[in-house]
Amino acid sequence: MSNNKPTFVLVHGAWHQPAHWGPLIASLNAHGYKTVAPALPSVTNAPTAPCEDINDDTDTIRECMLAELDGEGGGNVVLVPHSYGGIPTTSALRGLDTLSRTAQGHQTSVIAIAALTSYILPEGMNMAEAEQKPVPKGLLRAMDHPPPQLFYNDLSEEERMKWTALLRPMSSGALIGCSTFSAHEVIPVHYLMADEDKAITLGTQERIVNILKTGAVEGRVRTEMLRGCGHSPFLSRVEETTAFLRRSAGESV
Repeated sequence: MSNNKPTFVLVHGAWHQPAHWGPLIASLNAHGYKTVAPALPSVTNAPTAPCEDINDDTDTIRECMLAELDGEGGGNVVLVPHSYGGIPTTSALRGLDTLSRTAQGHQTSVIAIAALTSYILPEGMNMAEAEQKPVPKGLLRAMDHPPPQLFYNDLSEEERMKWTALLRPMSSGALIGCSTFSAHEVIPVHYLMADEDKAITLGTQERIVNILKTGAVEGRVRTEMLRGCGHSPFLSRVEETTAFLRRSAGESV
């Protein structure tokens, strides 16, 4: 992979696994990008020791980013969170923006957040608040996945079954956790919207984008829209998602 290109750190959403990124990883690799996809403890630990909050996920993502930023041959990073993954992703970014890293004497930083229908929220806000719903109570500590149509409504039945088979239980404590850092105030955000998303409706996506634009430096929040696209563009619209990410990394494509 070219050292001049940033590494994409792909952060999956609730109930999902790194394996769901497979088609997108192959596409990005074909364009010369290195990709890293950490497994979130809120999913991997859910069957035996469910997470009580987002902290384990946040720590995992931060460790992954620092390994890319400061490791041998380290370079810049573009973070790619999907859905719930946006909450621990933004929480992991404190001090990793370009201005902060430069002040610390580093030459690498997180140069962008490229969100795929994701909860990129200011400090103190959770998913329920973004959706203008009450915070759910009385949840089981580990929750089975919702109907797959919610995630994969624009996939064929065969593809839907394939990816549904990889879904795993999710720690409910993480799902109600709040963002602990307003990363959009210091890092540019590129937001891929999907108008047929059944999990994060278009109305919620628009609400999130408006919140981001209110808190960010003018012009530092960019959006693109995929028409007829559901919640998982990294599976149903791989080429277009790849092009979006390449633009988010600074390419003109």
